[in-house]
Amino acid sequence: MLLTIGKTKIKFQETGEGSPLLLIHGLGMSHKLWRSQIPAFSKFHRTIAVDLRGFGESSKPCAPGSYAVSVLTEDLVGLLETLSIPRAHILGTSMGGFVAQTIALDYPELCLSTILCHTSSRMNIPPDILKERLDMLASSSLEEYAKLVVDQAFGPNADVSLKSWISEMVSSNDKNAYSQVLSEGLSDFDLSSRVSKISVPTLVVVGEHDRVIPPDQGRDLASKIRNAKLEEIPGVGHLGYSEEPDIFNQIVLKFLSAL
Repeated sequence: MLLTIGKTKIKFQETGEGSPLLLIHGLGMSHKLWRSQIPAFSKFHRTIAVDLRGFGESSKPCAPGSYAVSVLTEDLVGLLETLSIPRAHILGTSMGGFVAQTIALDYPELCLSTILCHTSSRMNIPPDILKERLDMLASSSLEEYAKLVVDQAFGPNADVSLKSWISEMVSSNDKNAYSQVLSEGLSDFDLSSRVSKISVPTLVVVGEHDRVIPPDQGRDLASKIRNAKLEEIPGVGHLGYSEEPDIFNQIVLKFLSAL
């Protein structure tokens, strides 16, 4: 389904009934990322999986500043309002975790809880590596770039078919939008001095072998949020929900049911 929020069309999939649960994907992905979560979560929750602007079937504006985390946040706040959802559980992974933290800090009245997966309180890609990725995006095909993403994202035991599926998702992106998100949407993100003010129940999930956002960063995030619960999934990289979906789903549902 597509809804127009301001001037931006936002694609989302809505399934199930119960307390609302918003799923926010990471850089280069789409709502399809949650293929192993939607069936499980929608048994208990009104589950809404979105395509952030710039990805999937949502709008891909090109004006400067279109992909700041604050702008991505406003889209989702508008989506919840349009759907007449006063409060929701907010689950975000990686870049989606940046958005989830921003919602929890700037719109705490909208949050029943936050679930922060494979994420941190600030963007830690060094400037030289960021430049290398942008240069590669400019000079190579998305198929070639996707190989780099996949190599970095998965744990040592990830299935070949899973890697192929993620590679296809990354390859299907709009290169200009992807580059703009990477350069302007993420480079200045830093909530490390504010996350201690998150007041809603919070779960932080890390992967043992995450090389994109190492587990120490997730542990640091959890330590800064009062009463945050921390869970580590053994054997996985940056995509624990895809690598070990049953374990991930059980962790999330247990957290939510305890609320």
